[in-house]
Amino acid sequence: MLGYERVDRTPLALATLLVVLAGGTTAHALVTTVRRRRRDLAILKTLGFVRGQVRATVALQATVLVTVALIVGLPVGIAAGRWAWTLLADQLGAVPEPAIPMLAIGLMVPAGILVANLIAVLPGRRAARTQPAIVLRTE
Repeated sequence: MLGYERVDRTPLALATLLVVLAGGTTAHALVTTVRRRRRDLAILKTLGFVRGQVRATVALQATVLVTVALIVGLPVGIAAGRWAWTLLADQLGAVPEPAIPMLAIGLMVPAGILVANLIAVLPGRRAARTQPAIVLRTE
């Protein structure tokens, strides 16, 4: 029984690891973009953007990034999972009827967007503090 309990927790551990990696990748992408686009953000602030609009710009970028990743990743993941399960079930002699948890998949979309926007708070705050005069003078 002890061996089964360890194996039973493996999918949850793997999913947690993948969520942490995805969050780190999103954070890295946002921080890098804010750093590379300092001049563009400074120009937007010069044209009249206020801090809230700059933060909203970074949040929108995070939302678009995660939405595109989910639009591509969910169908590919479902197809790969079905294929892998069918292959394994055939080898084991089991009936290959993969179960797709549609509720969990449906909850991934708003949860992913929420997490991405939470990650975008710090890079957005840093982008909002951009001082146009200093940035435009140095470049």
